[in-house]
Amino acid sequence: MNRTVPIPDIPARDMAADTSLWGAFARSVRHNIVAEVAIQTLRVSGMIILARQLTPGDFGLFKILLVISVFASVANEAGVPDALIQRKDLRPEHESTAWWMSLGVAALIASALYLGAPLVAFGMAMPRLVFGVRLLCIPLLLEGTVVTASARLRRRLQFGALALADVIAEIVFLAVALIVLWREGAEWSLPAALAARFAAHAVSIWIADPHPAFGLPRLQAARDLARFAASVSGGRLVYVLSSNADYLLVGRLLGSTALGFYTIAWDLLRFVPDRLHKVVGRVTLPVFCHFQDDDQELARAYRDFFGYVARIVLPLAACVVVAAPELISSVYGNQWLPAAEPLRLLASGLALAGLRVGIGSIYYSKDHPSFDLYLHGSRLILIIIVCVAFAHTGLIGVSAAMSAVEGTISIAGGWMACRLVGMRLEDLARATTPGIRVAFVCAMGTAAGKLAASQLGLEGPLVLAAIIPPAVFAYCWFEAPTVIRMVAGAFGCVAGEGAMNLSPGVK
Repeated sequence: MNRTVPIPDIPARDMAADTSLWGAFARSVRHNIVAEVAIQTLRVSGMIILARQLTPGDFGLFKILLVISVFASVANEAGVPDALIQRKDLRPEHESTAWWMSLGVAALIASALYLGAPLVAFGMAMPRLVFGVRLLCIPLLLEGTVVTASARLRRRLQFGALALADVIAEIVFLAVALIVLWREGAEWSLPAALAARFAAHAVSIWIADPHPAFGLPRLQAARDLARFAASVSGGRLVYVLSSNADYLLVGRLLGSTALGFYTIAWDLLRFVPDRLHKVVGRVTLPVFCHFQDDDQELARAYRDFFGYVARIVLPLAACVVVAAPELISSVYGNQWLPAAEPLRLLASGLALAGLRVGIGSIYYSKDHPSFDLYLHGSRLILIIIVCVAFAHTGLIGVSAAMSAVEGTISIAGGWMACRLVGMRLEDLARATTPGIRVAFVCAMGTAAGKLAASQLGLEGPLVLAAIIPPAVFAYCWFEAPTVIRMVAGAFGCVAGEGAMNLSPGVK
């Protein structure tokens, strides 16, 4: 008997409503898949070109600007989108109050960045940061004006518009980077492109949702949103700090060149988990909120979602460990080979970190956003300790320590999610068994392809051409039926048709 992607069994009286819900979920996943394919095609091809023209130092500077922009974006949101999505009784005054709150915070953040840019550059010992940080101020202010519009689109599961905005922003990023590079402005190509990406994204959201709530703000509405938004904002800020503290510390303690290698290693490893978050993870919050009062069904949905994520993340991490040098040299060139060992060392921790997709949605749906604060506050403390303690060992020691931190935090986060929905951690661990089995087989296939490439004396991209097919064959041998069902569920959903193909419990 074939088993489809699990979602809880649904009582007959709720069947029509839930069919509509899972139909919207499937359409959202479909839109996100299409967008991510387009975005990553542009991003990977663009970064391959740029990596061959720019220096590791340029990428190190770009990473610091990315970190700053992420902090600014989280501060702009101030937890407001999640508070709007989580509320059961959302009223117009909530939306208008949220809009004014977001606009005010964005103006403060933009002003602080402009005035504080010299301090940031001095603290990181990177003088070029002054102009780069100031370049981001206006685009980030524009992003603050669409926070409420983005939340409305997410709440209504209209991820098609959000996906289109992401694609447009990526096209603009690549176009601006290449134009500035062509005009012999190599050192500013990535900062200028980053600013253009934010501006294009904001304009696209304005076009997708051109009716912002311009009503007067209300004190009672602010109070309704404040508790949840404050908890989310605090947790999100700590999360962003903990997610980027290692970049800041590596850049400060080991220099921009080491940071460039470290960034390339992390970016390759984060590629698939980040795509999973964009495609499915960010859709889980509005869907999990639908089951927030039913722990049994929420636990079942989360466990099965966790298991399917494991079937994707774990095999890819195993393949990366085996073929790290070949992957780095073939994609980015031999000058990036020092990133291969950090890539291997980070892989095991990142494999577990990739399984955290969806954990935050459990915390938020159960009205415990403060759990993010506890989890990532602990993560931040551990990262600071290990980066400072292992800096004398160089990039290798820091990478190994960071892998251990990510693994520890992932296990702790899973345990906290299980406690909220009344599930045992062992049940969640058992859901990874198929993923572990497939990971082992894929690693063997990768090793066989690597040996064949060595025997044939292949070099460059031809090495990947020999390594990839055995791993893909091994994965498809085990997982093809599951992948086909998931894709069919997303792309076969028309007006509710096929929606229930996503349901966990329907055979």
